[in-house]
Amino acid sequence: MLILKRRTHPAPAAQGGGEGGYLASASDLMIGLLFVFIILVVVLALEQQRQAALVKGAGDPRGAVTQAIGQALKDANIQVTIDPVSGVISLPADLLFSVGEFTLSDSARDSLAAARKRLEEVLPCYVDSERKRLPAMECRQNPGKQEIDTIFVEGHTDDRPLDRVGMNNTTLSFYRANAVHKALMEGSQMPQYRNKVGQPLFSYSAYGDTRLLKNIPGDDARNRRVDLRIVLSYQPVDDTIKNLSAAGLGK
Repeated sequence: MLILKRRTHPAPAAQGGGEGGYLASASDLMIGLLFVFIILVVVLALEQQRQAALVKGAGDPRGAVTQAIGQALKDANIQVTIDPVSGVISLPADLLFSVGEFTLSDSARDSLAAARKRLEEVLPCYVDSERKRLPAMECRQNPGKQEIDTIFVEGHTDDRPLDRVGMNNTTLSFYRANAVHKALMEGSQMPQYRNKVGQPLFSYSAYGDTRLLKNIPGDDARNRRVDLRIVLSYQPVDDTIKNLSAAGLGK
C-alpha cells in the first residue's frame, strides 16, 4: 500500500523581532510616558499646595496693612478703632471737635501731630515713591510688597439735623475731613508721597450721615467720626507669591 505523508511547511521567520517585539516596545514606551505624566501631576499638585499656603499665610493684604498702620497709631497712645475687614481706622470726632463744630481743639492738634509722626515712620514701606528709596531689609513688615493706592480721610456725622444757615451734615463732615487732612499734612513729607501712578497718596471726602455705623442708632455719638480708609493698589496673586518666596516665606 502506498502511504502519502503530508508535508508541513515551517512558518516563515519573523523579520525585525516580530509583531510581539514591536508591541512590547510600544507598551514600554507608554508605561514610561505614563510614569512621567504621574510625576508631573504630583509636582504640579505640590506646587499648587505651596502657593496656596503662601497666599493663605499672606492673609488679607489690606487687613494686614490696616492693622499695621492702626497699631502704630495705638502705640502712640492715639485712640483709634481698627477694622481690618473694611480697611478703616476711625478717629472719634468727639476727641477732635466740639458738637456741631469743625475747628480742631488743642488736644486734637496734639493727637494729630503724634499721628503724623507715626504715619511718617510706618507708611514709607507701603508707598511706591518712598519704598523705592529704602533698603529691602527695612521693610520686613511688608514681605508681600503691598502698596497703598489711596488713603481717604473721610468725614461722618450722626443723623441729627444741623440747624445752621448754610451748613448741613454733609458740609460739616467735609470741613472736618479737611481739617484732619490739613493737620496730618502740615509740616510733614507726606504731601509728597505718591502711589505707583504718581498720584498723591492722601485725599479727603465727606459722607455726612449717609454711612451710619451698623446696629447703632442714627443719633449715637459714635457715628460722628473721621475715618482713614486704606485702598491698596492691585497686585496679581503671582506677584504676591513671588515676593513672599523672595522674602523666604513658604520655602
